[in-house]
Amino acid sequence: MFTDIATGTRALARAFNLLRQPGVRPYVIIPLLVNILLFGALIWYGYSLFTPFVAWLMSFVPGFLDFVETLLWLFFGVLAAVTLFFAFTPVANIVAAPFNALMSEKIEAQLTGRPLTSDISFMRMAIDAIGSQLRKLAYIVLWALALFLVSLIPVINFIAPVLWVIFGSWLLSLEYFDYPMGNHDLVFAEQKRRLAERRGLSLGFGGGVMIMTSIPIVNFFAMPVAVAGATLLWVEQFQASKSE
Repeated sequence: MFTDIATGTRALARAFNLLRQPGVRPYVIIPLLVNILLFGALIWYGYSLFTPFVAWLMSFVPGFLDFVETLLWLFFGVLAAVTLFFAFTPVANIVAAPFNALMSEKIEAQLTGRPLTSDISFMRMAIDAIGSQLRKLAYIVLWALALFLVSLIPVINFIAPVLWVIFGSWLLSLEYFDYPMGNHDLVFAEQKRRLAERRGLSLGFGGGVMIMTSIPIVNFFAMPVAVAGATLLWVEQFQASKSE
């Protein structure tokens, strides 16, 4: 169990080298730029709405309370940072889903020396990848609601923080293993079954991803690293054990 947890976590460190391969870089750079532009546009739009609101509000404030304007802009900065932190990962995954699937395919081909053959068009792959993200989103909402209700029960709620960490690690593992497993036509139910068989590996990997996503700036790069790490584990642990 502990060996599996360590293996899952170490895969993220090893994944950085995989992202430096020439055939992989475009699938890292393109979605990253798209998401930076998307969130940059959203922050600019929020700024454009907040500016006249501050001006209107300050028109009612006496001159000796000018420092309130600084507090309002500080509030806006904190709100933007919190929104970026919590919204970046789910939105980025939906936008980048087709690119992540292709990136996982390229990495697996480099690791195994055998290219994946598929007759599916990029558009079909994009639709399937985004559909998978939406199914996972429904799964997340249902389990998050159940855990929230558990958190309200006296006595039991003392273990709620631990359950949330385990749940978050499990979800992140499901999120990123979907790309290499989906490339082999494994449906969501089968993915959950496979990962449950290697629960320590899954939680170790997901826990490592959780730490990366909780660090500002680093969370921008957590997604491609996690995709590469999941693909590495898929090849070395899941496919290898199946062939033995």
